[in-house]
Amino acid sequence: MRNLAASFLVIAGLSYATAQAQAAAADAPRYLSNDEITKLLKADPSGLYSQVTLSRTGGLVMITTRDKSGEGESHAGWNDFIIVQEGKASFTLGGTLTGAREVGPGEIRSSGITGGRVVALRPGDYIFAPADTAHRMEVPAGGKVRYIVFKTRK
Repeated sequence: MRNLAASFLVIAGLSYATAQAQAAAADAPRYLSNDEITKLLKADPSGLYSQVTLSRTGGLVMITTRDKSGEGESHAGWNDFIIVQEGKASFTLGGTLTGAREVGPGEIRSSGITGGRVVALRPGDYIFAPADTAHRMEVPAGGKVRYIVFKTRK
């Protein structure tokens, strides 16, 4: 019984130390080169994009690349701040999701958007999609776009 209790304490101590190290690493100063970020990009199972999450501190910071158009979408409780790094795309902001379906709690996808404002995105452009706002990125055939997304709670 003492060995079992001692083993439990050792495992609990190691788990706590690992959790503390991971928490400290998330808040630690960090530098990643463009090459390192590119190597970290992982393809999404849907095949629509590749993405890396750089931070979960105070929201989410992600870099996404895509060579295919996305569906219409909106997120309950999450604001999206998008800055285009390279490539071109068109972006619909606002309007009404058509054929909307819930794919997760507060995550709505659709076959398209009616209405809304369509803008042409180029490197350096900025988009703000407030929580619960329909939006969609469309990539031209043969094109590719890379952008930074800052997601914050509403």
